[in-house]
Amino acid sequence: MKKKWIKYFLTSLLLILVLYITFHKIYNKESWNVVRETIKNIKCYYVFICLLFSFLYFLCQGIYMKIILGTLNTKISVIKGIFYTVIEFFFSGITPSSTGGQPVQLYYMTVDKIPMRKSYITLILNTVFFKLILAVLGILVLVFNNSFILNTHYVYKVFFVIGFLVDLFIITMGCLLLFNFNLIKSMYKAVYNFCKKLKLFKNKLDNKEPDEVLNRYKDEIKYIKTHKLAVFVTFIITFIQRLFLFSIIYIVYRALGLNNYSYFDLLAIQVCVQLAMEAMPLPGGSGLSEGMLHNIFTMIFVAGLADVGMLFTRTFTFYIPLTISGIILLIDYIFRLKRKNKLVN
Repeated sequence: MKKKWIKYFLTSLLLILVLYITFHKIYNKESWNVVRETIKNIKCYYVFICLLFSFLYFLCQGIYMKIILGTLNTKISVIKGIFYTVIEFFFSGITPSSTGGQPVQLYYMTVDKIPMRKSYITLILNTVFFKLILAVLGILVLVFNNSFILNTHYVYKVFFVIGFLVDLFIITMGCLLLFNFNLIKSMYKAVYNFCKKLKLFKNKLDNKEPDEVLNRYKDEIKYIKTHKLAVFVTFIITFIQRLFLFSIIYIVYRALGLNNYSYFDLLAIQVCVQLAMEAMPLPGGSGLSEGMLHNIFTMIFVAGLADVGMLFTRTFTFYIPLTISGIILLIDYIFRLKRKNKLVN
């Protein structure tokens, strides 16, 4: 685990480096002066709404995890669900293409004695929901509100298309990993034998033979299918969760005293940026996200406020949640370490 933390530390440094290069390219002394002056004039309740929406994003995910795991006869609190969401957000934010979130999330859930097969179903189903919602919103943007993506730089258009294709691929793979039992069987046995050979997840793997675990997995997938209402409700919760984070861009827009574009216009921008981020293997999509937001914001913000709009949007949708998540995980790590030392002594 120590080596993993070193790896995460290095990717965090990469994230900081990318952000430094990005801001150095976009902002000059005059831009920072505009940012400082604008901050003084922003009403506090806009900041509160942005922070509230960020919190509600995590709350929705916590509720989702409680419902799905409850459906699988594993009880957790909403607070614990929020904690698992914090883990996913932080490690997705500091690893390329957001690849580190769910593996670490799975590890923590396994440490908390949640059977791996149940954690797996919960996380894969959530991934499918997330990507499906993003793909559907992307299609709606292309059909009804495509002016922003058509008028942006051709590089971002390419990333948008690649990101959309990546999203469809992940949706397809997620569905296969949930419902194609033969594929699950072959993958599980390979991973199980690999972990057993290298003594990974020692004492944390299901203490049963792979065939028995797979049969239980199959039964639980069937059980999920019989709880269609729970699946539907959690899909709606996930959709609302996405909207909370995507809506922050509109709150920032109004906070800057602008109202020429509608909520749906700003939502379309955020969807375009999010899809483009799917194609870029950088921690948190940093660099690409800031660049694309800045490029589009120059079309809709008055002179000088594009820089401010981009900075504020990313601050509330990424920088603040990532920083708070990191602090929470650091505190949790310290407490777990103390408990472990007490047991040893």
